[in-house]
Amino acid sequence: MKIIKISLAIAVIGLISFFVIKSLLGGSPEIKKVAPPVNPFTNSIEKEIINLSKLPENKFCKDKYNEVKYYIDDYFKSQLLGKNKFENNQWKEILSKNLYSVYTDKFIKQAYTVFNNKEWKLQDLSLIRSECITLRKSEFLEKGSPVDNSFLKIQQILRKYDEINNFIAISKYFPIPQTNLNSQFPFADLKAKISRIDTYKKNKLEDVYVNNCTRLHSELNTNKKRLIDTYLTYLDTKINKWTGKYKQFEFATFNEYQNIIYNPLKKELEDFKTNCNSNYTYDYNRYNNISNRLNSDRKDAYLNIL
Repeated sequence: MKIIKISLAIAVIGLISFFVIKSLLGGSPEIKKVAPPVNPFTNSIEKEIINLSKLPENKFCKDKYNEVKYYIDDYFKSQLLGKNKFENNQWKEILSKNLYSVYTDKFIKQAYTVFNNKEWKLQDLSLIRSECITLRKSEFLEKGSPVDNSFLKIQQILRKYDEINNFIAISKYFPIPQTNLNSQFPFADLKAKISRIDTYKKNKLEDVYVNNCTRLHSELNTNKKRLIDTYLTYLDTKINKWTGKYKQFEFATFNEYQNIIYNPLKKELEDFKTNCNSNYTYDYNRYNNISNRLNSDRKDAYLNIL
């Protein structure tokens, strides 16, 4: 019993001492939390990636991407991304993958900014073309992912643009055939090219984005007019070549002149109107001048052939 009393007395004294000390110290001492050390190199790269994500979508930022990529590689080679080799490798992959993800998202938006505009600058198209190829080769791209599908769509747009652009180049000029009296203008070939132009225009260049490019529309229209002008140039050249020839041929009769020179040329003029009147717009004044020149030659021949 005596031992129990002594134990209780000691416990009470201990409890009193605890509260006295606590009151003197102002409560329980708090353990100060220390933040883990920050790697200034990885932190700097992460900030640059965030800055890249905030760049505008109306201007390409390939230079910025290459700059950040350079620093990642440089810090990695200098073993500055982690405390050891494992951390250094891990941080390089994390930062590189994050940079690729942010840049590809930005690049795709920038590409479509170009496609949604009326003016497609050749230097922009060249960059889009090359970047698509480069970015699709990356180890960070998952085949069949939304990003990969976006790249495929961009390349599809460029292929349609190239198709029409190449057609414009080859249809720009049409060779003028020989202008012998028995030669005929190959209207079927001309019609095929014009028909393709009309099909492109009717189908809105066969792509909603390519259809925005005003240069393609303008050059298709110009080529159509140029092709029809080529037909007129052929007639102009041919009639110019054969008018006045009645003096050299020394036809015995006026009918002989008509059968050999006038009638074939007149028929070609009529064929032109048949081919073009209902389908194409052409220079009516030029056509009339060519026709009048042939009629004048006929009058001269009538007056001069005995």
